[in-house]
Amino acid sequence: MKKSPLTKVILLGSGMAFLASSVLGLSGLIGKSVDQPANSENAAQSQNAQLQAEERGFEGVLKREPQNQTALRGLVEIRMRRNDAPGTRIALEQLVKLNPANKQYQELLVLLDKQIADAKKVGTLKPSAPQQSAPSSK
Repeated sequence: MKKSPLTKVILLGSGMAFLASSVLGLSGLIGKSVDQPANSENAAQSQNAQLQAEERGFEGVLKREPQNQTALRGLVEIRMRRNDAPGTRIALEQLVKLNPANKQYQELLVLLDKQIADAKKVGTLKPSAPQQSAPSSK
């Protein structure tokens, strides 16, 4: 069966339209993937800034109330999320001093000490920024 010239034109036009829409769709996906690392980097910076603000808040509470266990637990959690092992250890030691019978705090301190020792062996321990230690209970 012989195709008429009109059928050929319509078929060619449809193929071109399909190709154009495919190219436009792919270019949109590629553009989004190029922008995405910048967005995730901004989100990470924003989250880090929020964690730093929360950490300063807990430190402020501890200046006024050195034995505030809620603030100490919050400080431990924030510093753990920020991968600040030395800073976490300082706050966790204070919790152990305030709660010597709490086995969870003691176990966490042992695990943290092991993690710090392992990180020192392989040289991956992040030096923590100068931080104020949790006030002592003296």
